[in-house]
Amino acid sequence: MSLVPASLRALCAPALAAAVLAPAAPAVASPARDPIPAYATRRLERVAGALAKDPLFVDPDMAAALDRADRARVRAAIGAAARQIGTPVFVVVIPNPAESESEGHDGAFLSLLHDRTHRDGLYLMANSHAWFNAVGYGVPREVSSYEEGEAKRDSKHPFNGLAGRLVARLDLYRNRPATTPREPYAPSRPDAFGEENRWEPAEAEITGPLLTGLLLAGPFGALALYGLGAGGLFLWRRRGTRGPVSLDKNATPVESHPGAPARPSVKWLVRTGAKELERLRLMLSEAGDPPGRGFAVTAYDAAKILYDDAAADPDRALDLVGAIVLARQGLGAIAQKTASPPPPCFVNPLHGPSAHRRQVRLDGETGPGRRRPLCAACNARPVAALARQVLEVSGPDGPRPHHAVPGVWQDTAFGADGNDLVPRVLEYLGVE
Repeated sequence: MSLVPASLRALCAPALAAAVLAPAAPAVASPARDPIPAYATRRLERVAGALAKDPLFVDPDMAAALDRADRARVRAAIGAAARQIGTPVFVVVIPNPAESESEGHDGAFLSLLHDRTHRDGLYLMANSHAWFNAVGYGVPREVSSYEEGEAKRDSKHPFNGLAGRLVARLDLYRNRPATTPREPYAPSRPDAFGEENRWEPAEAEITGPLLTGLLLAGPFGALALYGLGAGGLFLWRRRGTRGPVSLDKNATPVESHPGAPARPSVKWLVRTGAKELERLRLMLSEAGDPPGRGFAVTAYDAAKILYDDAAADPDRALDLVGAIVLARQGLGAIAQKTASPPPPCFVNPLHGPSAHRRQVRLDGETGPGRRRPLCAACNARPVAALARQVLEVSGPDGPRPHHAVPGVWQDTAFGADGNDLVPRVLEYLGVE
């Protein structure tokens, strides 16, 4: 099966035959993880080896995306950017499906590729949907996956003008004012080889004769349990429903909302959306021009359009959720001074920013599920308890989990699979 969608396969000549994977190694008794076999990372090794000779890599499956003249333009822009910035610049055009070594996460792919090349520099990637991702290692420029004001991607013909878009992105970084190099946000890595399908162990059940235990413990046990429960309730009330979460120890903490409802009413969504939009508006008016402001402004525009359209329509509860998520992403971009804030908790996007990735199986899925971003509270919950936290919205047939509702939010997973949520929403809204 090809790694690219049908729209791109129609452009391409027949791809290279799929390589046949070697049989899996037998299990060993040692509790240590099995070493990663060569074939599991050979795509990364192939790309890294090619980049050592040519800073532009175009995968054979995407050969038709850039013709000879296009590649010459991109290579010229790579050279100009490298000379101006003072670091190597690499451009990779490659499909990155969910079955790949990076599980479809472009940021994780670039991080793994950087590990293989052993070279700092600017890495710019275009995937099989013509979406971009960029990461800078030791690059004295502000680098982000989404850049405000660049040419709009054609949703019907995403590869039209790809060379021009790549050149424009490289020119943007080349002409951007120099800054102190910053380490990029480190995406969570995929599971170790051989543990992709490892199930979380079930919680141990309480066994033993309860009545006998109570008789032996007597009133002292009951008093101890009462004291623990009362103390825990007191601490929880003092803690409130919000807490800070930060993926960068040097970044400003961003509010999380673990107490957000799993079945919010439209009234709650309207009220919360208005509050978050006003918070972002005030922060933008006072923030000056820090890194991440451009992302925050665009996120505010998308959130405001969504909110104004959906606030009066009780059937668009999920759009109201999206408006809240976008507003909070804008707040996170300013607070953490980044144009790539972490995606929200996938279990309930109203919980706020994610802090971990964990394998989660949702209703209707077979097998162990996929690794998804979770907030700190959901990551600490046992597997069985996550089902009660999944965001559900009202529909004609009753409440449905948010991930089961077709549309832009199901397609983007609220940004869980990449950092293209804002441009995808703007495309959904028809904003040029």
